[in-house]
This record gives sequence, C-alpha cells and structure tokens, in this order.
Amino acid sequence: MKRITASLAAIGLLAGTAALADYPEKPITIVVPYGAGGGSDIMVRTVAPYIEKYLGDGASIVVENRTGASGIIGWQAVHDARPDGYTIGVITTPSIVTKPIEGKAEFTWQDFTIIANMVTDPAALNVKKGSQFKDIAGLVDYAKENPKVVTMATGNFGGDDHLAGLQLEKLTGAEFTFVPFPGVAARNATMGGHVAVGSFNLGEAVNYQDSIDILGIMADKRSDLAPEVPTLKEQGFDVVASSQRGFAGPKGMPDEAVEKLSAAIAQAVNDPDFRKDAQNQGVVLDFADSADFTAQLDAFDKAMRKIWAESPWLE
Repeated sequence: MKRITASLAAIGLLAGTAALADYPEKPITIVVPYGAGGGSDIMVRTVAPYIEKYLGDGASIVVENRTGASGIIGWQAVHDARPDGYTIGVITTPSIVTKPIEGKAEFTWQDFTIIANMVTDPAALNVKKGSQFKDIAGLVDYAKENPKVVTMATGNFGGDDHLAGLQLEKLTGAEFTFVPFPGVAARNATMGGHVAVGSFNLGEAVNYQDSIDILGIMADKRSDLAPEVPTLKEQGFDVVASSQRGFAGPKGMPDEAVEKLSAAIAQAVNDPDFRKDAQNQGVVLDFADSADFTAQLDAFDKAMRKIWAESPWLE
C-alpha cells in the first residue's frame, strides 16, 4: 500500500512538473488597476505582445482594467485569484505600499508573489503652454509669496505625485492647494489650464509637449526620454520621487511560473523593437527581477512607515 501511495505521489509530482513545463496553456490575464490611457495601462499594452513572444508556444495575454479606490479594487482581484500563474497584475509604488499603511487595504505588498519591475517613471512638474511659470524657482517663489493660491493637480492623495508635491512644500516652505484627479484627468486639467501646475509622471507628459511645458523631473539624473528637461536637483531642489510599475500575482504562485514570466519580461525589456515602442509611448524602462524588486519594495516600505509615523501625509 505504501508503495502504491508513493507511486501515486510521484506521478502527481511529475504531472505537476509537466504542466508547469507547458505553462502557459491558456491566456494570462494582466489586471491593470487604473484606467485606460494612464502610465500603467500604456506600459502593459505596449509590452504585452513582447511578453507573449518570449513566453512562446502561442502564449496569449488579456489586459483587464479593474479601476477604483486608487488601485485597491484591481489589487484585491489579483490577491483573491487562484495562484496558478494565469492571473497577475500591475503593482505600482507608492500606492501598493502606502494604501495598506493608511489602513485602506486588507492586504500588504507582502501578500503577493512579486514577479518583476519594469518601469521607474519619475514624477514631473508640468504647466500649460504659456504659463507664467517658466522654472521651478519661479513656481516656488510665487507659492511662498501667495500661500495656497497655486493649485496643483495630482493623482490620488498618498500617490507619488502628491508625495512629491508635499516634499517640495516641506523643503521650500511653499504652500500649494492639491487637487486630486483620477487616471489621466490630472494631465487633462493641466493642459486645459484648470489648475496652475500638474504633478504627474514624465511618461504621461512627454508625448504632450505641444500642450504643456515640463518644468523639471524629480530624478537623480536626466531621463533619456526627455534629455532636454532638467531635474529639480539641477535647479536647486533636492526632491526625488517616482512610480515603479511592475508585476505581481497571488501569493503562492509556482516558482517555475514566476521564473518564466520574469525571464520573458526581461527579454522584452531588452528587445530593440520594444525599446523603440517604449520610447514612443513614454515608457521609462528599469527592469528588476523578483529578488531585486522585493528588496526595493521592502526598503521603500520601511521608509514610508517611518514618514507616516512622523507626519501622516493624509492629515
């Protein structure tokens, strides 16, 4: 009887290994927790054909937008999915870290299987063409002399755009009135002149420079995506803020599926045709495998918890 049980167990193990060797055998759904046209949506729709290519064997990807609650609805759907490798999602910083810290989610980033990071998109300060603001110094000086008069469009409160504006306030003593918008509405409000300045990512701004001026990016160095745009550091303001965009699945995904997906994403990032597409779409590439991305998230989580304990950003 013991021999039969052992044999059945071995057969089951071999069957599971064979099944994973054939992964994927059906379409993979990638959940985007934000609306169409935003940075995460652009990233996934641009890279999906290349991930399919490098997964091989007729792999198919379905992109599903599950919006609401600053990403929480989409992430909850991924969290609750079967951990078989056929439902994964886009995770973004800071929200995947900050929303649980704020007590707005029933999960933390540690409750997911981290697959890979693909993009690190710096925050940027943008104004409508013809704005009175020509550089960061002029913007800051005016906001100091006229507290709360300058309206700044951001994404959700606690997101990288909002945190970037708060950092600038804390550093300079300027005071802005933050106006949160969903999805790409912050960019539209800026282009329409409905706010004085918009804080949103470089990847969302770079292809709209016929309508907006990018005053500066919040990065350590200039971006290849817009090399003519100076950093805030160059302009005398030591503010660095960005949004990472990567992939994660439900907790407990098989290692083999994670490795296959991560390898396909890495190959896609290095594909010359994809790099050209990414440039055209405003995607700022920055690949990190599962281990490196996990370490980055862990460090960011510790930093955000320290800030929250000292000065909660929603107060």
